[in-house]
Amino acid sequence: MRTTFSARVVRGSGRGKGLGTPTINLSMSDVPAAMKEGVYACYVTFDEKEFPATLHYGPRPVFKDTPSCEAHLLDEVVDTPPTSVTVETIEWLRSVENFPSVDALKEQIAIDIQRARGILKRP
Repeated sequence: MRTTFSARVVRGSGRGKGLGTPTINLSMSDVPAAMKEGVYACYVTFDEKEFPATLHYGPRPVFKDTPSCEAHLLDEVVDTPPTSVTVETIEWLRSVENFPSVDALKEQIAIDIQRARGILKRP
């Protein structure tokens, strides 16, 4: 089920950048209550440009951290994050999982990105 919503950008911990997949962190209060937790292929729009992306929404069990909603733009690095974005989820990829290690999580993130590329028709 596709969902479109606008969200304010909030400061994250910088963990995504450390994993090699920097993210734009979104205010949890802006995420629709009916949205299913998990990882999505999506589009993120800001500054009148649309970017293919993956979106994580839900708990972060590997890091034993609070839930988050964060988007990783495919093949795009943003030096200065926008103040708000619009997200259009295209396809739910998988549920949130507790991986045995950070390396296992990084391997799954790479798989998620490849799946999103195929869905969003990005080489």
